Amino acid sequence: MLHLHILSWLLVLILFYSSYENFSDRQGPSRLYKPLHMTLRLFMLITIVSGIVLFVQVMKGDIDHMMYGLKFVFGLATIGLAEMTLAKKKKKKPSRTFFIITFVVALITIGLGLHLPMVGIMGMFK
Repeated sequence: MLHLHILSWLLVLILFYSSYENFSDRQGPSRLYKPLHMTLRLFMLITIVSGIVLFVQVMKGDIDHMMYGLKFVFGLATIGLAEMTLAKKKKKKPSRTFFIITFVVALITIGLGLHLPMVGIMGMFK
């Protein structure tokens, strides 16, 4: 499940960036915007479901639950901010600050995931 979760959030970040860049402020969406956005939403859903499964697995153990809960909240915030950023871009409102905030929150979430002992990147090699 960990491999699926890591693959899905990596694809979410890549698809988010490509969706954001495929919507021009002057010309509107390119022909690739809608398929990219729908694929992004699919992988967001996969990320949420795999994150919930990993979160439930961690809660069964005897580990620092608060940090995992914090990572879960930051993960949901990242997905919510990404969707709000694309919605602002689609409405032709200024969205660059939301874009930057989304990547900062994503980096915090990734940093928490790397720091946590059970489900971090190093957990794949155990």
